[in-house]
Amino acid sequence: MNLPEIKNLFDYTEWANRHVLDAAEALSEEDLKRDFKISHDSIFGTLAHMAGAEWVWLERWYGRSHPYLWAAHDFPDIKVMRSRWQEVEASRQAYLEQLSEEQLDKDLSYKNIKGESITLQLVTQLQHVVNHATLHRGQVVGMIRQLGVKPPAVDLLYYHITRR
Repeated sequence: MNLPEIKNLFDYTEWANRHVLDAAEALSEEDLKRDFKISHDSIFGTLAHMAGAEWVWLERWYGRSHPYLWAAHDFPDIKVMRSRWQEVEASRQAYLEQLSEEQLDKDLSYKNIKGESITLQLVTQLQHVVNHATLHRGQVVGMIRQLGVKPPAVDLLYYHITRR
């Protein structure tokens, strides 16, 4: 996988995250925090986990490992969550802009949440973040559907069709 492909996947991820956040913001507080007994309990909890995961991985790429992820209790509401997530996206875009093709294949070490040292190619870590977001967005879309609300279309194919 090359740098333009990685950047494209992150553009897609940010586009899809925005659509899911827009749909979540339109929900009542009760529906947003309803426990669906999957993922991170609620739409709000799952979105908080997604934002936290994107933040912790970005921090790792900058050489900072943290023993925690953001969680629902770190955000008073979805607007604050969106704002902090946008800061992560802006910082990640800056990181990706300075990245070279050669760096993609290099190993990058970090400590996971448990404090264990792990070394993986940077490209593998980048792909994981996109895949992780896709997994949890699908769960959020499913929870929105269970509320009887039409969820946003956030498939990669739809992203490409709408970007033409």
